[in-house]
Amino acid sequence: MGSGASSTKGYTDKKAVLEKSCEDMAALPAFVDKDGAKAFCGDKFDEAAFDAAAKDGKVPRVKLLIDACLIKVSTDDDGLLPQPDAPKKQTCVAQIYVNSHEFGGTDKSCNGHRYDSIPFGNGMIKAGMACYLVHYVHSQHDTFFGVMACMDAILCRCNPGQIKADGGDQGKFDDSVRALQKKGVPVWPSPDVMEFMGAKDALTKIKNLNIGMPDTGTYYTEEEFIAGFKKSMKFQPRVIKQNRGSSGEGIWIINLKKADYCAAYGDATAEDSDELILMEANDNHVENHTVIEFINWCIYGRDEGKGAGEWASKGTGKYLEGGKAAGGQLTDQRFCGRILEGELRYNMVNTVCLGVIHKVPAPGGMSAVGGTGSEYFFYDNGVISDSKLGTCEFTAYVQKEASADGNHHRCATDEGPAKVEAGTHEKKVINVDLEALRKKFVEEDCAILMKTLELPDEPIPLWWTADMINASLGKCWEAVPVAEQKWVVGEFNCSCVGVSKCLPAYCKPDTPNVSWKDIPAEEAGHATKYGDIVGAEAAKMLGV
Repeated sequence: MGSGASSTKGYTDKKAVLEKSCEDMAALPAFVDKDGAKAFCGDKFDEAAFDAAAKDGKVPRVKLLIDACLIKVSTDDDGLLPQPDAPKKQTCVAQIYVNSHEFGGTDKSCNGHRYDSIPFGNGMIKAGMACYLVHYVHSQHDTFFGVMACMDAILCRCNPGQIKADGGDQGKFDDSVRALQKKGVPVWPSPDVMEFMGAKDALTKIKNLNIGMPDTGTYYTEEEFIAGFKKSMKFQPRVIKQNRGSSGEGIWIINLKKADYCAAYGDATAEDSDELILMEANDNHVENHTVIEFINWCIYGRDEGKGAGEWASKGTGKYLEGGKAAGGQLTDQRFCGRILEGELRYNMVNTVCLGVIHKVPAPGGMSAVGGTGSEYFFYDNGVISDSKLGTCEFTAYVQKEASADGNHHRCATDEGPAKVEAGTHEKKVINVDLEALRKKFVEEDCAILMKTLELPDEPIPLWWTADMINASLGKCWEAVPVAEQKWVVGEFNCSCVGVSKCLPAYCKPDTPNVSWKDIPAEEAGHATKYGDIVGAEAAKMLGV
């Protein structure tokens, strides 16, 4: 009937079985009988393949189109369940394979699929819907979207950076997705949801919600940034975040060296010569610069003669370059000194919370970004265990004297008792009511979140995370009654959030042949439960 399995992954030297126009594809009925398939495929018709796929003498139109019109990038669909005999909806997981990359991207299994596509696909199938694993190949752009127009819904797992890395045009892809949406085809998440939720100015838009801070602002021009930063910096320590970075690059935690802050916002402004202590979140390194040097770094980067001085950062600065249209912006948020107590990542499927990860910065660090030595503690919400969210407790051994950056950092937990006995540290215990926070977040904030983000016609993402920081008043490590705690969002993420339980299935130089089958049974079972919830929530959204 079509292309079937491929012995090699990728799309080099591969062609689709048929080349058909979007009009020809759309003209087919939703379920195609043998005569219709023969007429469509002509001399390329594979009767044996048709008979193997047919139910009651017919195959779904999208199945025929995928097999006949799309290049088969993957070598197999191992781990994917059989499609339902009578599917209620036709859906797919759309992926992108970087043909020039050794493994097709850093998120791929040996068969060419994303390492976590199987639980998503199976979850949709268990919910009574057909779900196919497909790849976007930019040379087949029109054909691909002609096939997608025949879907009832699309789970988009195409990492934006990978489309460009493969030679494709992200803007062209996004515009075609928007055209599908106008035709009534849901795409989760849509380009606008990824852009608006992922952009740092989302923090400004939510500043008046429970999860926001009212003195948050976003700068798009040099003039706005210079005036706004000098004003906010004099009031309280800040976190300045560029819009385009990842893994903490271009996110700066900033303190006045003299700590001579004004009593109220706007009472005074910082001087160009005021000295700053800056820590970058990607690697927790510390730098010392003046206000004007930081401003020049943000605007001009390392350009000679522009007055930024020497920077140890791995980044390039120039955070406003290109203006708003090109993503040039800086978000200015009050620094929450309690970040040392850790941040909470709420793992969400629509408004269903799967669990929470308490991410605590490494001793001496300020950021809990992966790879910095931070510690992660997972709290399930009754999905993979019988444990539901409640109050979590974390014990830290905190230095009595402040470090050079002005903060009281914890030491390694196993070293704590000895340092307490030596008199340099003291034991601190913090408590967080994870369930109370979840309830308030879901019932009060999620209900108006998309409207607040200027996405009133979009649903809450199907698979996303919200990272929260303790913004409660008082000094870090000093207990705050649970009922008085205020937690604010530092970041949303809905762009190809990975399923960590599936990480054993992605290829690396030392594990080049791994796939779904190589995930330990317990982790695979957990991922399956997550996928089942995704499928159930997707079915609700489609009215199934």
